Amino acid sequence: MTGVARDPGQAGRDGTATAGTGTAPAGPAPEVPLRRNRDFTLLWTGTAVSSLGTQISLIAYPLLVLGATGSAAKAGLVGGATLIGALLMLLPAGVVADRYPRKRIMITTSLVELAAVGTVAVAVLAGRIILAQLATVGFVQGVAEAFYLGANRGAIRRIVPSSQLPAAMARTQARDQAAALAGPPAGGALFSLARFLPFAVDSVSFAAITVAAALLRKPLDPVRVAGETREPLRRSVGKGLRFVIGEPFLRTVAIWGALVNGVAAGMLLMVIVLARHRGATPAEVGLLLSINAGCGLAGSVLAPRLVALLPGRVIALITSWLLPTCAVVIANAPWVWLIGVMGAVTTFTVQPVNVIMTARAAHITPDDLQAQASNASLLLKWSLMWAGPPAFGALADRLGTPSAVLIAAALYAAAAVWLQFNRGLRGLNDPLVASAV
Repeated sequence: MTGVARDPGQAGRDGTATAGTGTAPAGPAPEVPLRRNRDFTLLWTGTAVSSLGTQISLIAYPLLVLGATGSAAKAGLVGGATLIGALLMLLPAGVVADRYPRKRIMITTSLVELAAVGTVAVAVLAGRIILAQLATVGFVQGVAEAFYLGANRGAIRRIVPSSQLPAAMARTQARDQAAALAGPPAGGALFSLARFLPFAVDSVSFAAITVAAALLRKPLDPVRVAGETREPLRRSVGKGLRFVIGEPFLRTVAIWGALVNGVAAGMLLMVIVLARHRGATPAEVGLLLSINAGCGLAGSVLAPRLVALLPGRVIALITSWLLPTCAVVIANAPWVWLIGVMGAVTTFTVQPVNVIMTARAAHITPDDLQAQASNASLLLKWSLMWAGPPAFGALADRLGTPSAVLIAAALYAAAAVWLQFNRGLRGLNDPLVASAV
């Protein structure tokens, strides 16, 4: 059996029935359409509200720090602190999410983030903007997010059969892009009205995922074998990482993701700084990012059709070469909206790549390693992101923002060359099939 754990003698979650002792093999169990999957819809909706709140505050953090200090490097510290918190805890959080109740983990972490972001709203409302507090809140959110992400990935794999994973991941990507589309202009507008409002809205939004997780009915935890013994927690921490490194496909995706995401984290800050230098208002900066997110939403919605037209590896390679090309144009863009258009072109093709990569990763990973392998992949893919915002912020302060963007283009190009000659993506062209016993 490949990558899926099942209850003996019961229908598998992939819709494949297992034979009990002395009984004839049953036919495939009918699958409930994804749109009628109550738990997936509930989790999707709660996360959508929370993601919208996160996108609203995402643009407010750098605007707040830039307004208070004028430093692009300091504006990148909050995002860097969040990533450091997540990176430190991803591996142990994955083990915890595969051993302990995933529902409880999702509820607890959402409440922690609600409280953490709420302190920022209170501080801004009181006129006490302290960079150390913002960085601390970012760190706490990163730690909480590490646990939430592992539990959430494991939960999705338990409530969605393998054959519906591409559609589920496409809807998940579309949800996130819709939040990215609506969040920045809303965040810019709220920030213009009152600087505390984006953080207050983000804090309240975490209540939605708390309620959604509490209402889930299906069992979310891996099936345990009777008499199974567990390794000590400290010895299990690296299990997911070993699995990812040992799988050629997962290893390739993780390395490429680390290179691209590290640069992209800095590029987001550079786009905001460059737009402000071009005279864009906070609301216009939000609208600029929404153009990018709008194409990302279109790419997510059209992902199944694009994958049907082109092999997954071809889509990944096209995207990898668009990244440096569009970055060069952004660096030399004479007007603000061309920056948004160039970002939108790459985002459109990135979303189908994310859909097929995420679906295949979930399919080939055993159920009892879902959180650990997912968090290990994120650890590798996010390993350079913490340095992106402060590093490119420092480059912009020293060399100028256009020069910093050109350096990003050169790094994107190096990643594209590496991917072009890598064999690990061949699995993207294979169809997902239900696992058999």
